[in-house]
Amino acid sequence: MYRIFISLAILLTTAFAGGKNSTMKSILIVYGSYSGSTAEIATKMKTTLDNLNCKTVLMPASAVQTDLTPYNLIVIGSAIHGDKPHENVIDFIDVNRSALNKKKVAVFAVCSTITSVKEKRKANALTYPDKIANGLKPVDKAVFGGKFPSSGWFANFMGKMILGITPGDYRDWNKIAAWATSLARIEK
Repeated sequence: MYRIFISLAILLTTAFAGGKNSTMKSILIVYGSYSGSTAEIATKMKTTLDNLNCKTVLMPASAVQTDLTPYNLIVIGSAIHGDKPHENVIDFIDVNRSALNKKKVAVFAVCSTITSVKEKRKANALTYPDKIANGLKPVDKAVFGGKFPSSGWFANFMGKMILGITPGDYRDWNKIAAWATSLARIEK
């Protein structure tokens, strides 16, 4: 009886361990960053996902074709400048479009105008994930505040008048971690 119990325990442990490895979610985070803010946000997402036992790979966007078959989810993030996503992100999507269309994709934008006091600017910022997706159909999307550095009194004044923002670091690390956590729950 003891041998049967030990054999059963070993069998169940082996099956559980094998199941755990086979169900581990594999996520690729691709990002385009101008001044480092988007890269730091992508790194925070990777750390959050790794802590949730996801196998996460972080990669700056480039136009090279990438093998996406190992990944259950592709997360694409871009800084926004002049209402446009980072050109490397657009190039990455264009080069890998066929493979991306067969995968679950989530997108995020990083821009300071999401924190604007001007409602039209804030509403416009909410459209940025669709510009990043560039024809893809994301399973989830988000917009995060970035860093808006001080650029001298005149540029700061114009930023406040035109964009409705003032210099500062608008990244909400708890919101970023919460969104990354929600990505870990997306079905394979």
